[in-house]
Amino acid sequence: MANWHPRVILAASWLFPIVALIVGIFSAMEAGGNPFYILIASTALALGSMFGVATSNSGNHFTMGLAVAAAVPFVFSGLDMIEPAGSIAAYGIGLTAVWVLRHSRGESHNELLPVMVRRFGGYVVYAIVYSSMRVGLFADLDGGWEDLFPFAVAVSAWLVAEVLIRALLVVGPRELSRSYLARAFLQDLNVFMGLTLTGALFGELFPEITWWALPIALLPYSFAHVAFKRFQDTKTTYRQTIRALARIPEVSGLGVDGHADRTTDMATAIAKGIGLGPVQVEEVEYAALMHDIGRVSLSEPQVIRMGYTDDDIARWSAEIIAESPYVESVADKVRQQYEPYRRPGEQTDPDISLVSRIIKVAAAYDWKVHRDGMSPLNALEELHAGAAYEYDPAMVATLRRILDRRGVLGSVPVQS
Repeated sequence: MANWHPRVILAASWLFPIVALIVGIFSAMEAGGNPFYILIASTALALGSMFGVATSNSGNHFTMGLAVAAAVPFVFSGLDMIEPAGSIAAYGIGLTAVWVLRHSRGESHNELLPVMVRRFGGYVVYAIVYSSMRVGLFADLDGGWEDLFPFAVAVSAWLVAEVLIRALLVVGPRELSRSYLARAFLQDLNVFMGLTLTGALFGELFPEITWWALPIALLPYSFAHVAFKRFQDTKTTYRQTIRALARIPEVSGLGVDGHADRTTDMATAIAKGIGLGPVQVEEVEYAALMHDIGRVSLSEPQVIRMGYTDDDIARWSAEIIAESPYVESVADKVRQQYEPYRRPGEQTDPDISLVSRIIKVAAAYDWKVHRDGMSPLNALEELHAGAAYEYDPAMVATLRRILDRRGVLGSVPVQS
């Protein structure tokens, strides 16, 4: 599925909302109860899905639609619409409206289709599991804390379905590994759980106090949301500050302009391509941004007279990085960046971290292309030539796949 034909993607993108709408209408006919409730729930889902509440650094986007969706089975259970058909009907119709709104804003088919399919598939699992438990073994529950067990099982099934679909459903050229996509979603589990629990709290309280349940449910989530947003803003500020520091050697004429940014882009792509999780990818990002910061020492005339090596620059960079507690953990990775992947007679050097091996390949490629003037293909061939000892062959192979998918290598065939 990594290389679907564009026409297939286009057809599927138009077909999906039609299927979701048909499923929603059919489910509404089977759900029983007042169709007006399904219309209200669908409208709330559509409006909530346009209301973004959090965007994580791993690329996941969360909206209040998630909380509304979690609440629907609870509310419908109090309206004698316990069957999953009612919840699926509301979600299918609401998701169709969301697709139309997002498509009208110009979102691409490649991005829109997998998100919609993932959300619909995950929610169908949630609705079926929750409703099936409530009409089966837990049919005598009358609300309250007893509802937590069916909800916990259902939301766990929802989460598993989301992770699996996100990992398996990849449309178009793919740089990110399925392992990274799954880990990225799990990394944001706190936001997912916060929103679904907010919906569950509203659903539990609504039959008793009607719309007064809304502010009561939103109050605890608002504190969690503020804390999460501040944490993300702090990380963004750190990232911007680190990037500004990484630019110092370049603007001072001590390095190639844009080298840090390009190396970081390629290094993080390699890290995601081999399946590292978001935490490790973040380490790679910080290490790659700061890997050449030691070049600021080249402004000292004494250093120029005494001479220096790449190892000296790596050591100076590590010493500068170690001064900041926030990125101190990557100092050793930067210090090792010029160490060979393995030495003669050894299978590999266990002391050289994976982060260091990634940066070594990404930085070397950028130097060869933008400093030495090589073509991307020739630079890649030199890396392949040094893959026996100098460069990690797995990192070089991943770099080659990324360059091919980005069209950098032209028509040169590349094995996946």
